[in-house]
Amino acid sequence: MRKRSRRAAWFAGGVVAGTVLGWLTAPRRGDWVRNQLRQKLGHWRHVSRIRLVKRSRDLENRLWGSLAQVRQAWAGHEHYVDANTLVDQVHTELGRRFAATLSHVNLNAYGHTVYLHGCVESAAERHRLIEAIGAVDGVDAVAAGELRLVAPPRRPPPSSPAAGPPPTAEAPS
Repeated sequence: MRKRSRRAAWFAGGVVAGTVLGWLTAPRRGDWVRNQLRQKLGHWRHVSRIRLVKRSRDLENRLWGSLAQVRQAWAGHEHYVDANTLVDQVHTELGRRFAATLSHVNLNAYGHTVYLHGCVESAAERHRLIEAIGAVDGVDAVAAGELRLVAPPRRPPPSSPAAGPPPTAEAPS
């Protein structure tokens, strides 16, 4: 047993002697090395603290989200969507297909009912618009009482070439 403790003592003494010799023969002073070591340890402590805070915040948010989903599933009632969000969802769903029509139609919502105000050119277009809005998720009803039909502007009948140029009123001289 004494032999083992002597070996450990010699080993520890060699480590200490090597460390002292390394400090004395280092090309830079020991205070610079200690300062670098202190800065590196401080940096890694700071980085690990930030990572720990981010991971714990992420875990907390995931737990709160899971808890909210469980509560919603147990509650049994549908998710509330406010009127502005519902109108935005309808605009998003219908955007490209009805872009020309939606520029003349105002959409409002109250609850899960979408109210239409404005004008369209034909009854078929009006029907297609109401059907498409009713198919959007979250819309329970579509009220189109204020959606008016507007006839397209009338074009004057083409003049016949046999009739000649239209008469012009000339001032007497």
